[in-house]
Amino acid sequence: MNLQTLQRLITPALPKLACPRCGSAFTLADTSLKCSQNHCYDLCAKGYVNLAPQHDQSKEKYDAALFESRKRILTDGFYQPVLDAISGMLQQKYADQPFSLMDAGCGEGYYARQLAQHFPSATVIGLDLSRDGIRAAARQPGEVLWLVADLKQLPLCDHQTDVVLDVFTPANYEEFHRVLKPEGELIKVIPDSDYLCEIRQAFQPYLRQEGYSNQQVLDHLDKHADVLERAEIRQTFPLTEEQSRCFLHMTPMGFSVPEKVRNETILQEITLHLQVLRCRVKG
Repeated sequence: MNLQTLQRLITPALPKLACPRCGSAFTLADTSLKCSQNHCYDLCAKGYVNLAPQHDQSKEKYDAALFESRKRILTDGFYQPVLDAISGMLQQKYADQPFSLMDAGCGEGYYARQLAQHFPSATVIGLDLSRDGIRAAARQPGEVLWLVADLKQLPLCDHQTDVVLDVFTPANYEEFHRVLKPEGELIKVIPDSDYLCEIRQAFQPYLRQEGYSNQQVLDHLDKHADVLERAEIRQTFPLTEEQSRCFLHMTPMGFSVPEKVRNETILQEITLHLQVLRCRVKG
């Protein structure tokens, strides 16, 4: 994505953007975003805006190699059922109507990019604190505004966003409620008990827990949002050796596993077990 394309994508999103430092509205001044308090963020020629320049990217465990592995798995269609469930929920409410969507923790941008293609009248913003993730997203074509930003200080105006999408990302419900319109909704995707169970079994000696339960996540969600619709996805797929390698390198379960063990492990199949939840965030 070049600067001209980035400027074009910023223009319709500009009324929804706010300075993460002071909350003031932005103006687009040539190749910079500037607020009334003179905070300035330059547009990057690689196709994104870094609104968290103070963040120490060297501490990010989600690096370029992880996002490259995830891109391969997403491109191969393993998560198409998740995308279909999200698209179906959006279609019910918006059909061909314009709406705005923020993908919180978008990583390499698969969902934001695909949804922007499915809903061409939508304004789609992809946000992640990992610069490597946003760089990977911006390298691919798509009608999405990519921002490096902190979910604790979303660079969005109060009550101007129709949909917040949260796929596997720890939720900041206070910020989600602040940026969502009164009738806005959250679509949250969370793992279920058998999600990537083959990896959990293979890496068990290096993990703190033997199994996985999403009950704590659901309890936290229940305190902050009402679930309006729920879709469960459970499928097991065969894997090639290359796909196995990518799955083993893209999951945080591998962070504590020696690289030699990850490289020598080969999975024959993988299970995706998830819940897609359409929610109304509580005030």
